[in-house]
Amino acid sequence: MKAQSSIGDHRLQSSHGGNQVTVGQYNERLVISLLRRHSWLTKAELARLTGLSAQTMTVIVKRLMENDLLVQGDKQRGRVGQPSTPFGLNPRGAVSIGIKIGRRSLDIMVMGFDGSVIERRTDRFAIPEAASTLALIRTGLPELIAALPSGLQTRILGAGIAMPRTMAGWEDEMNLPAGALAGWADIDIVAEIEMLVQAPTYLLHDVSAACLAELCFGVGKDIQNFFYIYVGSFVGGGLVLSNKLQTGAHGSAASIGSLPTGLSMDSGATGDKAAQLIERASLTGFEAMARAAGHDDPHAFYYGEQDTSTRALFSQWAVDAADSLAFAVTVTAAVLDLDAVVIAGGLPHDRVAELVALTHERLPRYNTKGLHLPQIHQAAIGIDARALGGAFAPIYTHFSLERNALLIEG
Repeated sequence: MKAQSSIGDHRLQSSHGGNQVTVGQYNERLVISLLRRHSWLTKAELARLTGLSAQTMTVIVKRLMENDLLVQGDKQRGRVGQPSTPFGLNPRGAVSIGIKIGRRSLDIMVMGFDGSVIERRTDRFAIPEAASTLALIRTGLPELIAALPSGLQTRILGAGIAMPRTMAGWEDEMNLPAGALAGWADIDIVAEIEMLVQAPTYLLHDVSAACLAELCFGVGKDIQNFFYIYVGSFVGGGLVLSNKLQTGAHGSAASIGSLPTGLSMDSGATGDKAAQLIERASLTGFEAMARAAGHDDPHAFYYGEQDTSTRALFSQWAVDAADSLAFAVTVTAAVLDLDAVVIAGGLPHDRVAELVALTHERLPRYNTKGLHLPQIHQAAIGIDARALGGAFAPIYTHFSLERNALLIEG
């Protein structure tokens, strides 16, 4: 439905609706989608971009205004003809709840209909132990909702949970005691959140959620087809084709962390296996390096507390990580015909920039003959991407043009 665009092209793009009554809901979602992309548009601009008649557009805008989903801006003067009135999304027209459960932190947020963050709470921890994390949610989520104006409390569309596909079983990689995360196996997290929010709740793999945020709010708005790599505690991937987030038949699309980075040393069943990308480009590797050098847990480093020695260690780790990321970009190009690879991370913006630059440098080490290499971009959204994507999931589900797109994984 959407005309192809490239990075840096911010011209208005047209989509086409229909004038039949039976497609009224689709036309409303089309208008909302255009306003989400362009922020403010007049009825004449909306009619031109959608191919709908001026009369039909007037009816749609009126209906959305009556439902408090749009707000009216100041009249635009100084143009030929009568002053025109732009319309935009009403941040308070509907709200959604986002819960990001990470291996080092918990984020709970309330998102407005336009994607703005209305309220937020963050807790950091050394161990993502199930019972204590759930206790933080049971306390923090009702407090966050209660702090909202009463009018917003009745406009909650739902909640989106962004968390790793599995929490238990990764104790060794996180330098945790055996069984420290076993409690997650006994928790129905969707049921727990639905009980607190009293609204539909959706579960996404955390990197899929981050990819969704970049697609809707970041550089992904201007890229039709891209692979998304998020360098977090464990590196993971997301895939966007034709502006749609793809999660796969089993929710495992773009599981780039499991990509072997070489051939096995022995063809036998007991032979050594090549390291996976998750072993070479995950921040747990950087943390192990920091501990070996006598540093404390570098988690504060991820939030911008960059001392010189820790930054030097990161640069040392990043060379090897970027080499593996360049390998992953090459493999991706051999399988998918993409416009771009977008690299993000649970890191300060300048450290992600360093990782992206190093990946560019290491790419020529691989034989790319016969391949169309995608452009490599740094994501616009960083450490907040997973929480933002989780919060946006209910809005996306209710108002996306692609009603049947594979988004929700649980």
